[in-house]
Amino acid sequence: MEERQDFMIEEGLHQAVVFKLSHGVPDLKVLRSILPKHLGTKGNCLIGLLAPRQFLLRFDLYEDYVLALSRSVNYILNNGEEYQCKVFPWSIGYNPKEETTLAMV
Repeated sequence: MEERQDFMIEEGLHQAVVFKLSHGVPDLKVLRSILPKHLGTKGNCLIGLLAPRQFLLRFDLYEDYVLALSRSVNYILNNGEEYQCKVFPWSIGYNPKEETTLAMV
């Protein structure tokens, strides 16, 4: 039964990325409005909090998912403050307390 639960959790997250900020955090409402514009997404992008400074972005369109991953290191600007962030694919074994070893090739 546990395998089925893992599958159910992972279902719908095959086009999800982790967006990790190096410092500070703009308000979640602000991130939800600026991130899709910053990434240039064409479809819907759901954004949720995983852990402090770490967000899960789930895309409806595969091309938006690929576009987000092609920008492995980003800088976003909000109210004169610049935030460095990393983007990497979400995986079922993701642990927000550990540094990821996943990288896009």
